[in-house]
Formats: sequence, structure tokens, C-alpha cells
Amino acid sequence: MGHHDVVWSVIILLCCGLSFTAYCVAYILILASKEMSEDEQVPQPRQEGICGKQEAESGKCHGKES
Repeated sequence: MGHHDVVWSVIILLCCGLSFTAYCVAYILILASKEMSEDEQVPQPRQEGICGKQEAESGKCHGKES
């Protein structure tokens, strides 16, 4: 076996690993895309009594200081 011979088992193993990784990434992206489109279709009602991020940082919640 010379130094120019290709080790096909390693190449096949790498190709299988890369294709599985690509499948996982595509699956996650498709799932996230579906979830985001569902969130756009059904807007969540805002709950009263919960401060927004900026209000909580300033220490005020609905005009009252905490």
C-alpha cells in the first residue's frame, strides 16, 4: 500500500457523519421556521401585571415604583 492510496472506509465514514449532521441542522431549522410561523398566526395576549423588560430595569411597573 503506497502513500497515495485512499482509505475509503474513512472517507465513507466522514461522508455519513457529515450528511447526518446536515440532516440534523436542516431538521432543527425547519422546526424553528414552523414554530415561528405558528407564533405569527396566533398572537399571544399580553398578561396584565407583568412588567416589560425596560419597565423592570427602570424599577417601574405600570406607573408604580417597586
